[in-house]
Amino acid sequence: MTDEVQIRRAAEQDREAVGQLWLELMTHHAGLDPDAFCLADDALAQWYEIFEGRMADENCLLLVAEAGGQVVGFIKGTIGEDGPVLARRPHGYVGEISVTARDQRHGVGRRLYEELIAWFRERGLSQVRLHISAYNPVSDAFWRAMGFSPYLLHMRCPLDPAAGERE
Repeated sequence: MTDEVQIRRAAEQDREAVGQLWLELMTHHAGLDPDAFCLADDALAQWYEIFEGRMADENCLLLVAEAGGQVVGFIKGTIGEDGPVLARRPHGYVGEISVTARDQRHGVGRRLYEELIAWFRERGLSQVRLHISAYNPVSDAFWRAMGFSPYLLHMRCPLDPAAGERE
């Protein structure tokens, strides 16, 4: 499967396909943790605006995996820095990755990640960070296999258990 997949920089014509992959990703996360991933009614429209901005951002790389003329995955990476009280060491950040359910577990995600890492290295970065859902063991296993390990733990506590529910 991975031999048939081409990894390339996303283009404007990929907008709809990548948006649908993003929506698939977010729907999956909403199923795992509805409180944290409750999408706004216009979430996809907002994401399309972000997509267009990221396409023009020199500190962002959006890659797609294409097989048989179809976009089957994407990854978004950005270059960031720590806040003003910490030494400003630029680092890579993996913001999103999604591969169609049909094409998962065939090396597509790994190939996308490897291409993104090459881009980060070309820019002299020495570290990559990301956030994953605590309720997504598949994602956790994937990122650990890529060499990641936890360094921060984000926690939450609802003040009113019903506050996270939508009417």
